[in-house]
Amino acid sequence: MSKQEMMYSHVEDWKTSGLTQSRYCESVGIKLATFSYWVIKYKAESIQSVDSNFITVKKDLIASSTQEYEIMYPNGVKLRVHIANLSELYSLVNLV
Repeated sequence: MSKQEMMYSHVEDWKTSGLTQSRYCESVGIKLATFSYWVIKYKAESIQSVDSNFITVKKDLIASSTQEYEIMYPNGVKLRVHIANLSELYSLVNLV
């Protein structure tokens, strides 16, 4: 098991333990600063894997008979869509 695999295993164990980082580190004999470094790396990698679920749609694949609409949800997320059928737009607006 590599160091990264071992530390990520500790991060996952800590997340399910309900302990603070400090208490978890005391219980397993890891320095808090070292563990905090690996928690940050683990979170950064997790965020990247979530972002990779998005796909890019090429503009030339969009039918020329569509219109562009922009929807801003209450949480600040903006969604820009090209839709020919307004019923599709209506269903996106009602996702709130």
